[in-house]
Amino acid sequence: LGLMVKLLPDEITYSAATDACERGTQWQLAFGLLATVRCADVLPNVIAYSATISACEKGSQWQQAFGLLAAAKSIDFLPDVITYSAAISACEKGEQWKQTLGLLAVAQSN
Repeated sequence: LGLMVKLLPDEITYSAATDACERGTQWQLAFGLLATVRCADVLPNVIAYSATISACEKGSQWQQAFGLLAAAKSIDFLPDVITYSAAISACEKGEQWKQTLGLLAVAQSN
């Protein structure tokens, strides 16, 4: 029984971890995890992106949330209604009404 099995995290593991960071309002950790996912040759899923954007919103980091959504779209990531809602909420909290309206228009067109 001396076998050691090395388990590698996958997109589900990272999604759960970023979700935990979001719930704990740890936006920096969520952001770091998302960067780690990309370096680990794992494609982050919509849950990981949405949780990280939501963590940024809870941490009053609208610029990070907005930038993350833009970066995600640049790699052909398809945000869902939850992703857009989190980004819109982050911009709203930051009193960035122009970005809020712009995101709403993009979300409605998708």
